[in-house]
Amino acid sequence: MKAAGTLGVVLVVALCAAAAGAWWARRDAARVEPERRGEPAPLASVRREAPPAAPAAAPAPEAPRSTSSGSRLGVLNDEAIAALEARAFDRAVELFEQCHTGAPDENVFRGNLAEALVRRAVEMHERVRPCESCVADLARAVALAPEREGLAALLARWRAELETEQEFLRDRSVHFELSYDGWRQSLLDAAPDVLAELELHCAELSLVFGLWPGENGAKRIPVVLYRREEFARVTGLAEWAGGSFDGTIRVPIAEGRALDSALSALLRHELVHAFVREASGGDRVPAWLNEGLAQWLARDPSSELASARQRMAGRELIPLEKLERPFASLSEPEIPFAYAQSLLFTSFLERAHGRDSLLAMVRGPRGGERVAAAFESWTRVPLALAFEDFAAQPAR
Repeated sequence: MKAAGTLGVVLVVALCAAAAGAWWARRDAARVEPERRGEPAPLASVRREAPPAAPAAAPAPEAPRSTSSGSRLGVLNDEAIAALEARAFDRAVELFEQCHTGAPDENVFRGNLAEALVRRAVEMHERVRPCESCVADLARAVALAPEREGLAALLARWRAELETEQEFLRDRSVHFELSYDGWRQSLLDAAPDVLAELELHCAELSLVFGLWPGENGAKRIPVVLYRREEFARVTGLAEWAGGSFDGTIRVPIAEGRALDSALSALLRHELVHAFVREASGGDRVPAWLNEGLAQWLARDPSSELASARQRMAGRELIPLEKLERPFASLSEPEIPFAYAQSLLFTSFLERAHGRDSLLAMVRGPRGGERVAAAFESWTRVPLALAFEDFAAQPAR
């Protein structure tokens, strides 16, 4: 099936910029801004295991073990590690293959080849989706290192993605690539509206974060619309999930549904996660801040705030450290309260310490600074103390 033609949105983007300015001005008019107060180490031995990958989509292996050898394979292994660190993944895989073929019982070479295959697969998967070669590389890595936690589950999701999306149509705008089932007439008709709405959200959020994802040679942000059962199969998420972002914005769409205010809000929510990832340099922002911002930066968060206050009224707060990890790791009964508390705490920090305190926390990890340290550096207030102040407010 041929991809649909590229959507022209030059006029839309111009209108978006104007609308974005008006939107942010309306938000600021309601409040007074408070005054501001305020490479991994090299591998050490001759024959070593490769350093672990840390891509968002792939679990990291155990810490590398060190060995020593002046053999030909040991020298090849060192060359392969240098290629891996330089992100020359094809060369690294080629050299590690030689090491593994020469000493198939050597666990260091086996693990290093698996690591190189994972890195190559993840890097390619960031650029090409669905990606048949990525699935092949990951399948080989799983066969080589079945003990590596999470790889088999990731492989299952990528296979589901490949099977589901290989016949999808694709449309493009300035900042987005939209994929969807072309046999669903409602999606075919709605695609231009979805892309225009995403561009509007992008213009508004760019004013907040001070950046433009998908520009200066970066790939467009991928957005995929699924049937509910396809979404669950590809993401592995339960029914409570309205959408997800893992480098790709993934949204389930009911049969016959076109663009409406609820779908627009959901796309915006997931797009905030894309901006947070871009601003922080990865997935190192705690879930409470990531999800809090995605709700707080809704077009009109007042109804969500009211609902969150009602939900949390009289309820004991969840410890902040428990909300560091993605909410999918919580029990299902806890998840609605995790979202509500995250929104209320984010809103409290914005009122008490200013919008820039939130942005400082998001940007901190890009410079190697922990979120709590970034907040304290900006506000001169420990984040733990700010959380105590939040907890002490009866209405929050």
